[in-house]
Amino acid sequence: MADPALGWALVAAGGAGQAVALVLARRALRELARGGRAVGRIVGHHEAMVERAKGAPRRFHFPVIEFRTASGEVATFRAASGRLAPAPLGTAVPVAYDPQHPARARLATFGATWAFPLFASLASLPFLVAGLIVLSHG
Repeated sequence: MADPALGWALVAAGGAGQAVALVLARRALRELARGGRAVGRIVGHHEAMVERAKGAPRRFHFPVIEFRTASGEVATFRAASGRLAPAPLGTAVPVAYDPQHPARARLATFGATWAFPLFASLASLPFLVAGLIVLSHG
């Protein structure tokens, strides 16, 4: 006989992960709905040492991106995600921004927009399914 407490714990963990994914996706959709789109260029890099759970810290390169808004204003921002190797200067990148606050822009790539919501959803889905299976057999 399946333990209903285990089933409910798994459903709660899976449901919490799905809720996090929904909040992250909603935030991304809201940012995209604000409507500002542009093509920016990488004009520099911000280097930062990122701590790791195991091993020595690693140096990451966060691109600094410049773009022109629809009103002609030039805005610059630092991307929230970094890479081990710096992207070449002058590389064109898609940008999404709030026309009211262009300095709060962000990269409009699939990874920058959907990677975290997708990961949260996929990582928590097995817990939700397992909990529902346990509860259905209880």
